[in-house]
Amino acid sequence: MMIEYKNIYKSFGSLEVLKGIDLNVEKSEVLCIIGPSGSGKSTLLRCLNHLERITAGEIYVEGELIDANDNGHNQLKLPQHKMAEICSELGMVFQRFNLFPHMTVLENVITGPMTVKKETKEAIIPYAEELLELVGLSDKRDEYPSRLSGGQQQRVAIARALAMKPKIMLFDEPTSALDPELVGEVLEVMKKLARDGMTMIVVTHEMAFAREVGTRVVFMDEGVIVEQGDPKEFFDQPKTDRARAFLRKIV
Repeated sequence: MMIEYKNIYKSFGSLEVLKGIDLNVEKSEVLCIIGPSGSGKSTLLRCLNHLERITAGEIYVEGELIDANDNGHNQLKLPQHKMAEICSELGMVFQRFNLFPHMTVLENVITGPMTVKKETKEAIIPYAEELLELVGLSDKRDEYPSRLSGGQQQRVAIARALAMKPKIMLFDEPTSALDPELVGEVLEVMKKLARDGMTMIVVTHEMAFAREVGTRVVFMDEGVIVEQGDPKEFFDQPKTDRARAFLRKIV
């Protein structure tokens, strides 16, 4: 088991965003989380790498407890360096690319390993060049982000996350800020990662990707998991009225 969410609650003040989520993710699984805006999808993802802290419940990564809370009483006893080590194994790609504008493509990719893992520039550059080849941007290594399209910037962001050699990749609606004609090039890179066996959690509005690449679809609404299962079964024969209503609007 790579990831385990146990009875997860998350509130922002009086607003309860997650309401008792139980969810497991297996090694090499591509879990696609879908649902209407405001259903808690991104919050669930962000709780995994401590961008948000849970209000109640427990989260495990590879059997290691990484967050635990009992209605405001933090139960986590891990030392900070251990926590940082675990979080470094979770690569994350956001809606916005968040590249450093004053750095070249190559510099953006190598900064994380040099800063966090103390790798030398000489050691990391060959791997960074491999990653740029993987995402189809070898010819852009010395360009600055402002010279790239949105799709190219997002592919650099994926390479940057992979440079940390994560065990799990988290994608938070990675194509939602892109022009429609640029979406395909980012999804193609994600498909390659899936074929290579990367464990992935993908919050997405791209239903074709969820159906084709996902090993499991989780449908969330109003802070709970309404339905989950095999993508083909979910899209062809949703079991709940709420899922049927959602799919009628978007498919």
